[in-house]
Amino acid sequence: MRVEMLRLMVNPKYGTQPEGSIVDMDDDDAERRIAAGECRPLEEPRKKRGGRPAKTATPPPPAPIDGPVAVEDMTVDQLKIYAADHDIDLGDARLKDEIRATVAAELERRRDEDEGTGD
Repeated sequence: MRVEMLRLMVNPKYGTQPEGSIVDMDDDDAERRIAAGECRPLEEPRKKRGGRPAKTATPPPPAPIDGPVAVEDMTVDQLKIYAADHDIDLGDARLKDEIRATVAAELERRRDEDEGTGD
């Protein structure tokens, strides 16, 4: 399925794709990324077995974070946006707890680094 990226994607299968780039993806990958708000479809999905078209509903983008929100209180989408906005590599983290732990560990590492240079 052909999609337009709504945010930066770094993926071993599809490479680094900036916001606005057009990518041909496997239908399953595209549907998962569309559901996560990472991209939007540019064509109708191919029909799956049973003759039904694939889901095309795109959820609304996650609400912006207004004011300070603790990492522990962020949704998965908010965590992913926060990580992208703050250049935090999520590596293989996919589950909420893994993403949250990766973000928290990087923030702690950066804080420790900042405190070490201020002495």
